[in-house]
Amino acid sequence: MSETMFALLVEDSPTQALLTLAELEKVPNVKVDHAASLAAALEFIQRKRYHVVFLDLTLPDSVGDETVRRFCGAAPELAVVVLTNHDDDQQALMALEQGAQDYLLKAKLDAASLSRSFRYAIHRKRAEILVREARDAALEANRQLERRMRQIDCMYGVSRILESPELPLQVALEQVVAKAPSAWLKPDTIGVRLSCMTGLLPSGIVETPGFVETACRLEAQVFAGSRPAGRIEICWTETPPAEGDEAFSTSERELVRELARRVGLALERACVQKELVQLATTDFLTEACNRRHFMQSTAAEIQRAGRYGRPLSLLMIDLDHFKRINDQRGHAAGDEALKSFVVMARDLLRDQDIIGRMGGEEFAIALPETALNPALVVAERLRIRLAGLQVPVSGGEPITLSASFGVAECKVGAGEGLEACLGRADAALYRAKATGRNRVEPAE
Repeated sequence: MSETMFALLVEDSPTQALLTLAELEKVPNVKVDHAASLAAALEFIQRKRYHVVFLDLTLPDSVGDETVRRFCGAAPELAVVVLTNHDDDQQALMALEQGAQDYLLKAKLDAASLSRSFRYAIHRKRAEILVREARDAALEANRQLERRMRQIDCMYGVSRILESPELPLQVALEQVVAKAPSAWLKPDTIGVRLSCMTGLLPSGIVETPGFVETACRLEAQVFAGSRPAGRIEICWTETPPAEGDEAFSTSERELVRELARRVGLALERACVQKELVQLATTDFLTEACNRRHFMQSTAAEIQRAGRYGRPLSLLMIDLDHFKRINDQRGHAAGDEALKSFVVMARDLLRDQDIIGRMGGEEFAIALPETALNPALVVAERLRIRLAGLQVPVSGGEPITLSASFGVAECKVGAGEGLEACLGRADAALYRAKATGRNRVEPAE
């Protein structure tokens, strides 16, 4: 040892301390301090850096392997050599298990044994530290690998959920929210909430059961294309371990942003699909069903009515003298009249009733679970409400409207189909027009 090394002798017996110090002074390049109790030794190591501590097992304030345990717990980086009067292998083993690096009998102390033990303790402590650091590094590498694998597995699962054509959007996002906590090592401590803008989800919010909003959180904005569509929030009920100076690692932050991006893509696809469906099924002007969608939806209702033996009625409606409105007030005024009729009709109809624009100023309404007489009552209510309606238009007086109605109950028991029933309702409509308009006629 060419550099100066420092040792601390912890010995309460003055005589034994003098003998041991005398031998330690013979060891080259070693300077020694002396403490007479464990408390004093702990104060010494706070003030000065030592390479080795020679520790007596019997002190005024601590005895036996408890002395080693307490000292090594307070100074885990220090090499410790235990000194004892007893040649007891069991006690030596216990001292080593508590963290000591070597064991010497006081009766056999000399400069040579102390020098050998000094060097041995230092090298063994360094080896222990290297092994511990390697073990800790391996454990951390395994932890990081497991965390990364969890993140990859989570994103793979999320992609499969969001790309599944069979899952409705609400169900898919519920499964995504349930899957998200699995990206972390303690998923049971994590809550997830996805908030969407009005109209994108039926509920507007999807969250894990018992979600609690906490200060320890990660969040990201969700965009459907370029439009803000919502927000994803991940909250910890227990504070996660810090990653350096940050509460969350870079990969965790990227994960939440990627979750938000993929959810946004799903919302964007859902919006596009919704718009395509609306374009394919809805009359662009009045937002009633277009003719094709009305025929498909009503045919399905007639099949259901026939299967369960339930009534269904159809109304055929024609706005009276509509061409006169277009000629006298312009097509823009005519468009407002058509839209006002649909708004008024929907206000009176049930959610399950179907209204469709069949062409021009002609409309049809399907009334499931409705026989002929109740359907005539509905038609009369619509006629009266429409007659009292005033449609405001720019540059003139409000427009007043009236309509003629033909009503037919579908003969589902006799196997009557949609076209035949519509034909009977249409014939009743023409009778209403022929007998003065602004009236309701039942089908024969």
